[in-house]
Order: sequence, then C-alpha cells, then structure tokens
Amino acid sequence: MELTRANLRRIVASAVGIVAATALFAAPQAAHAQSRFRVLVPALKAEGGAKENFGRDVADRLRKSLEDMATHAPVERGELRTKLREIKKSDKDLVDCVIARQFAVYINAELTLCGEYQPAGSGMQVNARFVTARTGEAFEIPEFTAANPNEAAQVIFGGFEKLVNQQRLATFCIEYLASEQWANALENCNNALALNPNSETTLFGRARALVGLESFEEAMQELEKLLEINPGHSDGLQTAGYVATKLNRPQEALEYYRTYLELNPGNPQIRLTVATDMYNNGDPKGALELTEEGITVDSSNVTLRLYAGHFALAAAQKVESDQGSSDERPPEAVELYEKALGYYESVFAEQGDEADATMLRNMMSALLILDRTSQAVELGARIVQVMPDSAALWVSYAEALQRAGSLDEAVSALESALERNPNAERIYSRQVAWFTNAGQLARVKEAFDKAVARQEFEAPADDLARSVVLGYAYNQKFQKGDQVGALPYFELVREMNTSEQTFGLASYLGGFALLTRGRQVSEPETLASARESLPIFQKALRFFNDARPYARANNIDLTEPISNVETFIEIQEAIIKRGR
Repeated sequence: MELTRANLRRIVASAVGIVAATALFAAPQAAHAQSRFRVLVPALKAEGGAKENFGRDVADRLRKSLEDMATHAPVERGELRTKLREIKKSDKDLVDCVIARQFAVYINAELTLCGEYQPAGSGMQVNARFVTARTGEAFEIPEFTAANPNEAAQVIFGGFEKLVNQQRLATFCIEYLASEQWANALENCNNALALNPNSETTLFGRARALVGLESFEEAMQELEKLLEINPGHSDGLQTAGYVATKLNRPQEALEYYRTYLELNPGNPQIRLTVATDMYNNGDPKGALELTEEGITVDSSNVTLRLYAGHFALAAAQKVESDQGSSDERPPEAVELYEKALGYYESVFAEQGDEADATMLRNMMSALLILDRTSQAVELGARIVQVMPDSAALWVSYAEALQRAGSLDEAVSALESALERNPNAERIYSRQVAWFTNAGQLARVKEAFDKAVARQEFEAPADDLARSVVLGYAYNQKFQKGDQVGALPYFELVREMNTSEQTFGLASYLGGFALLTRGRQVSEPETLASARESLPIFQKALRFFNDARPYARANNIDLTEPISNVETFIEIQEAIIKRGR
C-alpha cells in the first residue's frame, strides 16, 4: 500500500466513513432529500439530589425546538412509549446513556441526547452531549449553568445548531478532500475548527488538506494536536509517519508507525503494509527495521523475510547513492547487501525452485556486488535449468558469466533470453559494452548495428557510441596516457551511425591520438620514418578538419593542433624530398 496517493485516498475514504456521522448534520437541502434525521431526546439524569422533573422538562422543551428544524426531528412521544413497552423498559431507563444508545439503534434513531445535571446555587449545572447511536461519537455541549428548564433547553439547542453548522462544514471539508480540492477542503476545515477546535475528524481533515498542499510542517502540527486528543487515531498515526518521512525525520516516522502497529500487533500483513509505505516514501532502512521487528516475533514468516531482503537491498543502494561517486563501497552498504543476501538465502533454502524470480535476480545481483562471482554463476546455472522460460533470469545469468570472464557463454545466455522474450531490453547494448571492455572491436560494431536495428535506446547511436565506446576509450585509455591505444575506438565511433557531435568528438580526440602516434613514428627523422609517419599526420589533419563543426559548437579553437599537424607534414615531406 502506497501512502503517497493510493493509500492517502483510502485514508480520505476512511475519513468519509467517519463523517458518515457528520451527514447527520448535513445541509438542509441534502436532509430534505432523504427526510429529517431522527433524534432521541430522553430526560437528563438527575444527580446530587436534584429533582427529576427538571431533566424531563428540559427534554420536552428541546423536543419542541427540534420539531422546527429542517434537518432533524425528535422521536415522537407516542412511538417512544410504544417501543419502550416492546422491550419492557420505561422512559426512566433512558437516562442511562448506554441504554439510550441501544434503544436509539433499536428504533432507528441516528442520534440520542445524553446528559446529567446537579444543583448549582439557585440553578442547575448541566452536562449534555449528542451521541451517534451506531458509532458512539459524541458532540459535546460546553458545560453550563441554567436557572430553569427553558433556559437549559435553549442552551442545548443553541449548541446543537452550532454543531450542525460545524459538522456541515466538516462534511464539505471531507468531500473536497475526496476530490483532491485541497484549498477548498482547507477553507472548510478551518471554518469548522473555528466552531469546534477539538473535532478529531476536522483536525485530521485539515492535516490531510495540508499534506495535499505539501505544507508538511503545518500538517504535522495538526496531527500532533489530533494525536494529543486521541493517541490511538489510526489514520492520524499513519499519516504522521508519512509526513515525518517527508520532513526527513526517519526516527520520528518510525515511532509513529510503531505506535500504529501497536493497534494491530499480531498482523504481519499490516506490518508489511506500513513498511512498504516507508519504503515507497524514501525510507527503506526504516522499512527494514520495522520488518525485522516482525521477524523477531515470527521468524518462520517467509514473506517477512523476503521483504526484509528487498528492503535491505534498497537501503544498501540508497547508502551508496547518498555517498556519491567513490572508489570504495561504504561499509554500511556492504553490511546491508550481506543482510539482504542472508534473508534471500533463508527464503531460497525453504522455497527452492519455487522461489520468486525477482528474488533470485536480486540474489545474483547481490552476489556480484559482493564479488562472489562464482556463486552467482552457480546460482544462475541452476535457476535457468528449473526456470528456463524466464528471459530476465537468463539476462542475470549472462551478467554473472560476463563478470566471471566467460564472455562467449554470456553472449549465448543473452541470445537465450532473446529467444524467450523477443522484446527483452538491452540485449545487444549489453554486448556492445562487454565487447568494448574486452577490446573485441570487430564484435562491437556488429552488436551496435543490431542494437540500433532493435531501437534499444531512444537515441541509440549517441547513447551507445558516445557513452559506452567513446567513453571507455577516453576514460580507460586516453586519460591514462594510452592515446594510441584509444585510437581504434575513436575510429570505430566514426564508422558508427552517430550524431554530428559524437562524430566530431571522436574525430577531435582521434586527431590528438594520431598526432601522438605520428610523432612517435617520426622521431628517428629518417626517410623510412618520414614515409611511415606522413600518412599518419595527414590522417590526423583530416580528423581535425572533420571535428570543425563539433569545435564550433563547443567554442574549441583548432588553430594550434591543426598548425602543429601541418608543420609535421611539411617536415616529413621535406625529409622524403631530400631523401630522393
């Protein structure tokens, strides 16, 4: 489950479910369309020696006020008495809020009034709330003191109207969230919170809108308020984990996710769901840690171990990526690769030839990264025998063979992959790189032409010729002082179907390689050396002239190298003329 979009949609849908209760406070036009919502209004409960008639009178007056509402209506007295007789109860029993809720469900009333009162000076101190019968969500009326039942009923009704408006706004907020209209959702949630700052639904709605607007700091503030009110708010915890990850607070995210998991301690699937969220949101190391905690509880769970391997591999790759270019692999990355391989091997030992193909490819990749080439070849040979139709596994096997120095066998394995899947990617592009590294230039051109024919790259000529062949020649030979050794590669690139810029760069570098070679050959300054070096210098001049478009595009001045070449040509021609 991915918490970036799909899972957040699920959370919004969950919020809409929560606000099913808020539909009890929908706008009047919506209410008329589905008839008014029924409200059970029993007497308030007398406490502290207060007389019972006060509570009954408050209920009577409140029922009359509700009768005039467009959205809600009280349960009629006649129906109330009839239904109470059916279950052998009296209206006095309904002062117990639990019984009132049960009775409201029985008679299909959406809401019930609950409350208590006790003497306070010359009046009564009243606590009242409206409770949704099926969910138990309570909408509190702030505690107040009233001189008489009429005043108490007015205060409760005024609070009820306020709640109607607040929940109407909350409903709009959630509806806008569902359609990802974040700004409208935020506006309605803000207005709803102005009326009821502690509404869990609206706090979560505001936080979710802020997430949609990528205002993660503000979103976290709202989530912290929500979790202070309800530390066990499941979607709030999960979203807080996501937001903490976005704020680059991995440890904080892990703690939120751990708390979320405490709500479902024995469910490995939920643990994997949360761990996958962390992985998708850029924290594979946290995902690994969370998964390993589950393995500690249940080491026999193959799925947990499989995903621990996936997360460990991703975490290792992230460590390397974060470090940037380096000649040495970070020790932490090595440790994570080892861990990934360990988890994979434990799964493979249990599943054998029925193991997942992706896991097997990852195993070979990890073995190669850890320089366990012979083990990778052994594993590859085994799995292509038991899974001969998997082109991807043949490719992985080919890569292991190439690393082991078995180039012809590696090429054969790639051809086997192509037989299994004619659309397999980068079959000949790999061969171009392998033949280039092996110095088998005749095979490079053949593989290159096949890669171009298959359109293995959007711009195959430049991607392959420039980055692979020319790049190898420049980095591994030219830059290391072997300019003459780089020359055959530059000449090969000139023969390939490349862009003007790539052809020009190969010509430019090739011109210098030829100039170097010509100078070496001409050093004896004899007739023989002049005759041998003259065509080399002439070829260098041709290369530099071919490089002119590249030089112009890149502000390179060819005056000096061309002048040098022309001077050497003149010298060799003079020696040859004198020697005759």
